[in-house]
Amino acid sequence: MATLTASAAQAGVQPKGLRVGLVAVRSTLSLGVSLSAGDVLQMCKVPAGATPVFVQYGTNSPSLHLLFEIGDGIVSGRYRSLATYSLGQGMLFSTINVSPYTYSTDDTIDVVVSLATVASPGGAFYLNAIFSMDAT
Repeated sequence: MATLTASAAQAGVQPKGLRVGLVAVRSTLSLGVSLSAGDVLQMCKVPAGATPVFVQYGTNSPSLHLLFEIGDGIVSGRYRSLATYSLGQGMLFSTINVSPYTYSTDDTIDVVVSLATVASPGGAFYLNAIFSMDAT
């Protein structure tokens, strides 16, 4: 079980944009290693006070079969439960209509792997998120 961190979730990185209104974050994690059950891909940071209103994910791995969830450090399947990506599907993108949830502390939007088989690692995992920030 490993934790891989995309560039948009690294220490010291904050999403660009105003701290009031809508903030968009785009994240890419190259899949240069084999994934296994229990792996966590930390894709982007979400600051305290943010309410995600749009989350979109995808992968272009040529040889990956994957069962995964999209969530955070609190609920692993908050935005998508048990999504499947199979070999030969090509690029997969799916929009998630999220239930309003406002974070009380800083967190990350994560991909949690439930099952993975891969002939050879490659490709990347993508995540786009838009969240609203209210004036405090």
